[in-house]
Amino acid sequence: MFKKLLALFVISIGMISSTLAFDVTFSVDLNGSGLTNASLNGTFNGWCGYCAPMSDANADGIWEITIPLAAGTYEYKFTGNAGSNWEALTPGSSCTVTNSGFTNRALTVSADATLPTVCFASCLACNQAPASYPITLSVDMNGVSGFNTPTVNGSFDGWCGNCNPMTDANADGIWEVTLNLQAGNYEYKFAYDNWAGQENLTSGSSCTVTNFGFTNRALAVTGANTVSTVCWGSCTACNVLPATYDVTFKVDMSQYGGNYTTPEVNGTFNNWCGNCNAMSDANGDDIWEVTVNLPAGNYEYKFAHDSWTGQENLTPGSSCTMTTGPNTNRTLNLTANTILNAVCWGSCAACSTTPGCTDMNAVNYNPAAGTNDGSCLYATTFNVEMHCTDPFTNVYITGPWCGWCAAESYNLLTDANADGFYNVTLNLPAGNV
Repeated sequence: MFKKLLALFVISIGMISSTLAFDVTFSVDLNGSGLTNASLNGTFNGWCGYCAPMSDANADGIWEITIPLAAGTYEYKFTGNAGSNWEALTPGSSCTVTNSGFTNRALTVSADATLPTVCFASCLACNQAPASYPITLSVDMNGVSGFNTPTVNGSFDGWCGNCNPMTDANADGIWEVTLNLQAGNYEYKFAYDNWAGQENLTSGSSCTVTNFGFTNRALAVTGANTVSTVCWGSCTACNVLPATYDVTFKVDMSQYGGNYTTPEVNGTFNNWCGNCNAMSDANGDDIWEVTVNLPAGNYEYKFAHDSWTGQENLTPGSSCTMTTGPNTNRTLNLTANTILNAVCWGSCAACSTTPGCTDMNAVNYNPAAGTNDGSCLYATTFNVEMHCTDPFTNVYITGPWCGWCAAESYNLLTDANADGFYNVTLNLPAGNV
């Protein structure tokens, strides 16, 4: 009995120590940043914005907070202006870690700790921070309508929206702003009215960089600089805009296998907008097309339908694609007027034109040929047991055979004998899904 009690005591002590919290003090110097009302965000509070406000009791511009944290590894960053302005940290810098395109501060907790005070958006104290320089940016808004105030947003301000409004003192349509930036490399773009509108920049163009599917302007700061005025959405002035070309996109929907109304093409040239570039099939041959006028450059795109109700599922590493992070898209290098060949939905090649299905195991086997364009389809039954599921109304299945279509519109499973097992049979082509 004594041994059992001793074991329980040891287990209890282990449980207490495993959940023990340590006091960790964070502090950030906002002097010179133009910000106030700092807060702390991280993996420990769901990046909540302003749920962990910091304080500056002696009004010296250094804000701090102490919170209890269990032993472990965390990511975090500071915000200013009550959660409105997030730090933009430099990937590869000494205090950071970058995961899935996000660069945050890193922290390992194993005891009570008071962390060194750092300058906002830096791994160093403010008196150790790199030199900063005035940088003037300007954009020509002549020809752009429907806006009130242009802004510049970038990695230097956490893409905050309206932190850096621009002005047009002489009403000539050219708006500008001067920022005080530390030496380093930045990404940025022009927008207006707190992201109500933003530039659509061409991947591969001379002033841009593309990371994680986002194409932005690039800026290297090494000293004071007045950057040449550019036309909205362009790398050049408005009077020297690059040539544009017509490109015709075509997709063959004859072997799609799902329900759709209108295919569309979405890409970096239209901010993946959904139905901005809807396609048409004038002769009813199931080959849908659209012609778009674009500047020369490199683009990513894919076909979808009905404003992203369904989209292609492209194979990483296939000949017509590139993969950025989790996204695999088609690619286009546009240098002249171009009519692209029709491709089969979800493929880099044209749809099969071999007549007839010759596999007797296929549900559409047809020795007479000519009725199915050579695509052998196989009856595939999916089953799922729903006994242990919370209350629900209907059960659906979706997958690459319909471009991961909206489940509520396609492939309903049924339970004919009310035994809790739902199933549906779909006719699918050979392959892995």
